[in-house]
Amino acid sequence: MSTIRSTTRPHIDWQPIAVAVALLLAFVFLFHRGLAHLWERWGSQQELSHAYFIPLVTFWMLWERRDALRQSMGRPHWLGMLLAGVSVLLVLSSETTHIFFLAYVSIFLSAFAVSLLVGGISLTRVAFFPLVYLVFMIPPPVWIITVTSWQFQIWSSELGVAMIRMFGVPVYLSGNVIDLGVIKLQVAEACSGLRYLFPFLSLGALAAYFYRGPSWQRAIILLSTIPITILVNSFRIAVTGVLSSGGDVSHTEGVLHFFEGWVVFGLCIAILLGIIVLFGRTSGRRNVVSTLGLPECEPTKPAEPWSRRRFMILAGGVAVAVTLLSIVIHSTEHRAFVPERKGFATLPLEFPGWRVQELPLDVATEQVLGADDYIVLDLVSPEGERFNLYIAYLEAQRDGRSWHSPRQCLPGGGWEFEVQQIIPAGPANPLGHPYNRILMKSGDDRYLVYYWYDQRGRAFADEIWMKIVLIWDVATQQRSDGAMVRLMTPVGPEEDVADADARLIKLRDRLRDILPAYVPD
Repeated sequence: MSTIRSTTRPHIDWQPIAVAVALLLAFVFLFHRGLAHLWERWGSQQELSHAYFIPLVTFWMLWERRDALRQSMGRPHWLGMLLAGVSVLLVLSSETTHIFFLAYVSIFLSAFAVSLLVGGISLTRVAFFPLVYLVFMIPPPVWIITVTSWQFQIWSSELGVAMIRMFGVPVYLSGNVIDLGVIKLQVAEACSGLRYLFPFLSLGALAAYFYRGPSWQRAIILLSTIPITILVNSFRIAVTGVLSSGGDVSHTEGVLHFFEGWVVFGLCIAILLGIIVLFGRTSGRRNVVSTLGLPECEPTKPAEPWSRRRFMILAGGVAVAVTLLSIVIHSTEHRAFVPERKGFATLPLEFPGWRVQELPLDVATEQVLGADDYIVLDLVSPEGERFNLYIAYLEAQRDGRSWHSPRQCLPGGGWEFEVQQIIPAGPANPLGHPYNRILMKSGDDRYLVYYWYDQRGRAFADEIWMKIVLIWDVATQQRSDGAMVRLMTPVGPEEDVADADARLIKLRDRLRDILPAYVPD
């Protein structure tokens, strides 16, 4: 007698799986241009090269808590729809303005949107830190990198010179230039320490999360990455300066300089591990292995069970809506309008009777500036008043193209600010619009500086407010052109600064009728 054994395979409900895949693909299609640009940024900027690993680390953390995630599946939440809508608006703004940072934020928010649509609040709580960790793959806006880099250069230069003096080597610091007598070293942007900060900060966040200890110690572990980066990078500059004090510049360039950078990063990690071990010993743990570990994650009991019907409606509806809106967004051509204008080459002709000397910038400075048109003039009025005029024009402020603020650039050239202020619009404003006013000195030289951003008929002193208005103007006028205008005049040793103010006000009045032809309203 033979027996027939029937085997039944577990039933797999493929429809929700298909909807989940469609939801993911819809979001990928939504920001595929942003993803491509993000990938390009990772490969082109050394301070972002660590970002390739961030999604892998997130995936690993989610995989390690897969059982908790499975048990935390709850009722899909409508907040996922809201975040999906915000993501679509950000991508639309990014496509319109070519400010890719908005697309990067959309990618980050969409991860939470998918989590909420798939498993609700309970699932998102369990996946929270792995998803938040994705923020370290997003490059900050270019202007933030520029401002931070300049500040890091100043700090690193000052601390590095202090360390060089500790070695008994005579040295003089002028801005970011370290003068050793026989040789001068420029603390370039690449040596600012910013290249270590972003990857080190991501490691610090991971270490703080893995650390088995109180929250205040975790906070110190994370925040310590910033001073560690500055101090160790300053030490690198000091060592380079000491080794170069005899005239040998091999330590400042090439493979050896690159290798020193990796040694510095390794030293940063070693110091961070030392802090972790020190904190661990206060809790009775003797080594790093017992101090660090992936936290055990308990499942979150959902307030309401997972609903197949609600998931199909919410996730399916969002997938269809995102796909249709993506087609509309990506099929619409977003052209920027560039108004006609005079080139700055004819600007010297606007000063008859004045002595005018044009000062061209070197190629390296021009590349950093990235302006479509610029001019630097030394001016002497018929009365003998001396000025320096600098104007840079961009046809479109997008794709990372923006202004290098004098507030960051001038200190790098050795100038110290005695006065730095923003003069707001108002009855007491002599220019009639907001502007930055700086009184600076270098040795015996003193200069008064006015600068502002001339943007489509409006003048701005505040860079953040200027960028907010820029987004509005792109959306309503399809324009993102503009210029930065900087006026300078020397201040004599016995001269009242008010006299220098009067000179710059007079020059601004002269430019009032001239500039609109070169910088359109």
